[in-house]
Amino acid sequence: MASFAVKFLGCKVSQADAMLARGELISAGHVEVPEARAELHVINTCAITSEAEAKSRQSVRRSLRSARDVYVAGCAVNLNDRQFSEIDPRVRSFVGIAEEVAAEIGGCADIEHRVLSRRPGEQPAGRTRGFVKVQDGCDCHCAYCVIPTVRGAARSRPASGVLDEVRRRVASDQPEMVLTGISVGDYRDPERGLELGELMVEVARVPGVQRVRLSSVEVIHVKDSLLDALAGEPKVCPHLHVPLQSGDDAVLRAMGRHYTAGQYLEQIAALRAAAPGVNVTTDVIVGFPGESEGAFARTLEVIERAEITRVHTFQYSARPGTRAAALGDHVPPERKKLRSQLLRGRSEALSRRHRSRKLGTSQRVLVDKVAESRCSGYSADYTRCYLPAGSAMPGQLVEVVCERLHADGISCRVREAPGLC
Repeated sequence: MASFAVKFLGCKVSQADAMLARGELISAGHVEVPEARAELHVINTCAITSEAEAKSRQSVRRSLRSARDVYVAGCAVNLNDRQFSEIDPRVRSFVGIAEEVAAEIGGCADIEHRVLSRRPGEQPAGRTRGFVKVQDGCDCHCAYCVIPTVRGAARSRPASGVLDEVRRRVASDQPEMVLTGISVGDYRDPERGLELGELMVEVARVPGVQRVRLSSVEVIHVKDSLLDALAGEPKVCPHLHVPLQSGDDAVLRAMGRHYTAGQYLEQIAALRAAAPGVNVTTDVIVGFPGESEGAFARTLEVIERAEITRVHTFQYSARPGTRAAALGDHVPPERKKLRSQLLRGRSEALSRRHRSRKLGTSQRVLVDKVAESRCSGYSADYTRCYLPAGSAMPGQLVEVVCERLHADGISCRVREAPGLC
């Protein structure tokens, strides 16, 4: 048996995959320790941008300073495993899904059965939020994206397996479920035909589940069943991360996106009509080839009109093997940097406006971090709330009153004594 540490880069799916490997290793008797003391490091990599690949390689090099061996998996490895295996003889790159890294390390004799049946290992107790991968792959083939190449076509996990995993997570004291996938809105249960919203309702009804969230969903997948779940099931959290990427129709066409700016706004309006308190966050790519100053200004306008509360900003970088790579890179780096700064400034202002509206209101907060100086957790709409030290324990659901703005959240006081979820 060996000591190990697990790291991930990128999205919630990467995190879910890394946690699956972690669970398999613990189940096999290996011991998780702090990174600096671990004999083995397992890293799940990201390839969404060239910068993400570079950060993945940097993470491997950092691990080599202390680890005996470094195992790498994930999107960047699937895209080009040699960029990792050639770093050092101690690096073992693995093309495939993260669970199989455990078989490489040894001691997980039943890994083939687990992989073929798509029944993932359990996350250890102590984490209030469980990431449940319900879908993988993507059929959208956006012009800038390599994910369909490294993840394959869209495919859904049977709802029966999802619900079994949710029950195990509840038994491990994880009251909040985050349903993840590369194109999670594509979800369609292969057994009963359930859509994503219908699956969320069934997850919410599992005894012990307090909250159900989505990691991200494309605007074209905000279907009636999802709106019904948000409107009718109190445990489905009123927060959706809906990527925009651009608010300019010409740029959206060049990106290969499947909607116009107007259609995006219409669907967000329908979302707000179904769930008036919903919090919408988004992704935007700046500097895509052909993005003029006017196109960027239209993106800012759509963000304002859609009442987005937080924007994750990405500077475009050409990815070999994508259609966009043939377009060239016509936006100068300094212009991309300036647009990113403008967008981040707008995002901070929108976030502050959203949080200001909560001052004086009561919120239910699921505590997930406890330190000597303070504890904190998220409200249902994914606003970080900070509480005085000793207010609650991890996994407790507390009623709080929002009192003043914090740098990235709201400082609150507990309104009622905490109760176990």
